[in-house]
Amino acid sequence: MIGDLALSVNRSTLDLDLDHERSLVQVDRLAAQAIEWIKPIGFSLARSDHDRAAAYRLRYQAVIDHGWLPPSDFPDGLERDHFDDQAVHILARDQGQVIATARLVLPKDHSRLPTEEAFDLIVEPQGQVVDAGRFVVAKSHSNVEHRVLAATMARSWLEVRSRGYSIVCAALASRAMLRVYQRMGFRMRTLAPPRCVWGEDRSPIVFDVPGS
Repeated sequence: MIGDLALSVNRSTLDLDLDHERSLVQVDRLAAQAIEWIKPIGFSLARSDHDRAAAYRLRYQAVIDHGWLPPSDFPDGLERDHFDDQAVHILARDQGQVIATARLVLPKDHSRLPTEEAFDLIVEPQGQVVDAGRFVVAKSHSNVEHRVLAATMARSWLEVRSRGYSIVCAALASRAMLRVYQRMGFRMRTLAPPRCVWGEDRSPIVFDVPGS
């Protein structure tokens, strides 16, 4: 009887693992479709200082446009922090112009993720979570459908998957962005109460990508 129970538990675990993997594959396919929908806009990784500066300039413009901080806080016209040098930066280009960006911070031994640092917490499971953030779309390409944002998130997801991860957190989700994520169909789990950062209440979240 004990053996039958153990076999049943093992089969249930295997079924859950298979369902989880099937869900991930479905998300991969949807992500690829989202990228196709916005062509000829294309994506690439920042490979040079010039590429990274383009991302930082776009981020700076978003900060100023939203009134989060004054221009005097950014004398070089770039928004960046100490995570950027080791991060993966994704760029979307339309006719050569950078019109959207995102940043991925991969887990690293003895280093905290942006979410962990901003909210003084640990995101479990340690070493298996990628921190995604700094999602910015230029005003010229932003609309109520958020197609470019969705495609940028899709490209970020595929980059996460290509590096062997499937759990994603985000540090500074404003109430407005939480509503956008919900309209896109994302399920999320809030990790801690919101804190006022850059003049707005922002929350740390983990995306339930397979369950979305």
